[in-house]
Amino acid sequence: MGFGKISTAGNNTNHGLYEAAIWKAANLIVSRNVDVIAIEDLNISGMMRRCKVKSDEKTGRFLKNGQSRKKGLNRAISDASWGDLGLKIEYLAAKQGKIVIKVNPKHSSQECRNCGQIDKSNRDGEKFICVECGYHEHADIGAAKTIGDRALKMVRGDSAKPGVQHLNAQKISPRRTGKRGEFGNLSNQDIKNEIS
Repeated sequence: MGFGKISTAGNNTNHGLYEAAIWKAANLIVSRNVDVIAIEDLNISGMMRRCKVKSDEKTGRFLKNGQSRKKGLNRAISDASWGDLGLKIEYLAAKQGKIVIKVNPKHSSQECRNCGQIDKSNRDGEKFICVECGYHEHADIGAAKTIGDRALKMVRGDSAKPGVQHLNAQKISPRRTGKRGEFGNLSNQDIKNEIS
């Protein structure tokens, strides 16, 4: 069975297939022989926010702000259900005693894995070529590896505090609950205890 685009509008059968596909993807990710899973800590609602209105000061007419183009991106993000997938990964990982770490993806596709230099011009579409040392690879694969490296540094305790050296990762432990009594909502004290 292929996982194409599945419409969920008004059809419970399709919605069931859609949910099954998300559960299957989450199960494939969690069932790997690993103890820690790193995912990007994306601000999905911020990514789907509408563009600000632009108006001409002289005439008062509305100017193009890119919202019609962004509408397609918003729909693609919504259809992909990144939030649902993340929640299902966290749930399945907690059941199996695995740790999920949400890592801030800031500059992950612009950071050189060889020399550590961060530059916007390192990335050109899907290509990554470091302007400093010449290292090259597929940009998205390199970004995924960078996310994994940042999570690994957090697990190993290579950094003294979260946020040092632009790591900014949040550790989520399936064995403990935070202030709110839910998995993944750790307080700063819980994070400090986990790191030390």
